Amino acid sequence: MNIDKKFENRQKKMIQDGRGQGRGKEYVPFIQAHDNKVASHGWLTRHLGWKTGRIHHTLSEHERSYLYYLEWLDFVTDIREQYPLEMERTKEIAKQLDIKHAEYKGVPVVMTTDFNITLQSPKGEINVVRTVKPPHKLTKRTLELFEIERRYFSELGIDWCVILSSKLPKVLIKNVEWMCEAKYIETRPSLDHEMIKLISPELLTFIVEDRGNTAISKICLRGDKFFGLENGTCMFILQYELVNKNWETDMSIPIKESKPLLVRNIRGESLYKDKNSG
Repeated sequence: MNIDKKFENRQKKMIQDGRGQGRGKEYVPFIQAHDNKVASHGWLTRHLGWKTGRIHHTLSEHERSYLYYLEWLDFVTDIREQYPLEMERTKEIAKQLDIKHAEYKGVPVVMTTDFNITLQSPKGEINVVRTVKPPHKLTKRTLELFEIERRYFSELGIDWCVILSSKLPKVLIKNVEWMCEAKYIETRPSLDHEMIKLISPELLTFIVEDRGNTAISKICLRGDKFFGLENGTCMFILQYELVNKNWETDMSIPIKESKPLLVRNIRGESLYKDKNSG
């Protein structure tokens, strides 16, 4: 069997296997990190989704960053990455536009878009489609393929646009990345919900009463010593409370373990008073 036929059969099998189908936890990305896809600078990553409870597959640093951003937004209810477009229709659109369809060694490929996102709006749930690209990769050919995507989703009445990676909220995303591993208690075998329930109020008091004088790394180490915990436990609890939005902080300010941290409670009332204020 030649390479072209093998690739064509592989695509058919992916469709038969339900790739690109389902919603929420049942959704299966059309392209997955183990498919030998050439990722951007080796950024093949898997992430356990907070909203979906399934593994998300991202193929570039920019996709991963945007995924973290979507995870943080409360009004986003579902994220379907590597979402496929129906090939017969994309081929028709390409022909109408006199644009060469996406292909591999002469074989048409199923086009995919980065993210099909479900949002909760005042009028109910809506879907929007977003693809993420760095500005320097917006080549003429890329823009041609994007026009196929745009028309495809326009026909379906779905909002589509390109997100420039340079416009992403980098500080917020970096903060989410810093705390994301603490989303689930299970990632810290020495902890359970009861321990966090007991320790969190005291740890929060330590941070607030410090009044911004001490790096959070030092406060957390003091907490570990005070409670007789393994080093790093209180830092994990801090991350856990922030990532699960039990505690609040200004996500537009970089969180650095070597710096103090401004903290608010879940009601949005400031629990930190600047030491220079009255």
